[in-house]
Amino acid sequence: MDPLALLGRLLGRRRPPLTLKDMAERAPRLGEYFERLKGKRVLVFNPPFWGFHDIFVDREGGVLLVALKAEGDSFAFIGDERGASLMLKYGPGPVLNAEEDLAPGLLEWVLYDDFIVYRGPFFPMSRDPYHLGRVAALADFDGEAVREAVPAEITRLREWYRKRKQ
Repeated sequence: MDPLALLGRLLGRRRPPLTLKDMAERAPRLGEYFERLKGKRVLVFNPPFWGFHDIFVDREGGVLLVALKAEGDSFAFIGDERGASLMLKYGPGPVLNAEEDLAPGLLEWVLYDDFIVYRGPFFPMSRDPYHLGRVAALADFDGEAVREAVPAEITRLREWYRKRKQ
């Protein structure tokens, strides 16, 4: 048995499905992972504070993350393959309520085709050095990951999720 897994069992902690060692082994291929995600909508499950959320990677390498909240609010983050540079908060409608530029490193992500790794001081405190999302599905995306596209994507996602609930 893996010594880390054994230690984790003794301490009552499960080994994460993607470890720091796994990430280090994948690091030389990060560009390949990102290239495969260009032109894709990535449906992601977790971290718990976002639940299901969507990441759109346009063909130019722009990234848009949209997290819908049950009460009708939405958050959108726009950036590139390394992380977010802009946060947008929308109320129902969607109506833009707030906008904030994000400093580099505040909200970072690493995009794989099976997991998304999130880190930075933007996230809730945790004993773990990163938060992990699991890729639930991939679909084609022909749009752009730009500010002007966010309200339409929020509306489209709300309708998509509503249809799946029925």
